[in-house]
Amino acid sequence: MKFGNLTFRTLGGVTAFGAVLLGGCDAATSVGGEAGQEEAAVALDPYLAAPVIGDLWAAKLDEFSDYGFGQDGDGVGAAYGLLKVIEVDDSSVTVITETGAWPNAAGTLGELQGDLAAISWDETETIAIDRADLANLVEQEHILETRRLSE
Repeated sequence: MKFGNLTFRTLGGVTAFGAVLLGGCDAATSVGGEAGQEEAAVALDPYLAAPVIGDLWAAKLDEFSDYGFGQDGDGVGAAYGLLKVIEVDDSSVTVITETGAWPNAAGTLGELQGDLAAISWDETETIAIDRADLANLVEQEHILETRRLSE
C-alpha cells in the first residue's frame, strides 16, 4: 500500500503535528442540548465539527453498519474501514462505507493516508449519524481519524 505525503488528523489526542483535538473536554456531557452541541463542535476535530461532502473518516465499521463483518460476513471480530460523507445537514451527517474492512485500526489508518484509488464504496447502505453524537463516537474510538480531500 502506498503512503503519500498527506495531511491527516488523529482524533482523541495529539497528532504528530501538535493539534490538540479533544483535550480535557468531557464529551459525554458536551453533547446535550443546543449549548452542549456548540461545546462539542469546539472540541471536535475541525473536519467533524464542520463536515463536508467527500470527507473521509477512518472508523470502526461494525459500530455503524448493519453488515456482518468478519470471515464470510459472520460478524466475528472488529472491522475497521473508511466512511465517506455523502450528505450533511444541521442535525446529521450521512455516510457510506467502503466495501472492504480491516481486522485492526492500523490497516484503515494507513489506507486513509494512502492513495485511495483502489477504494470502492457500498452505496446500497447509507448511514445517518446525529451530529450531536460525534464527540462521543470519537471518545469511544469509533471514529479514529479524518481526511479532507478538497484541501
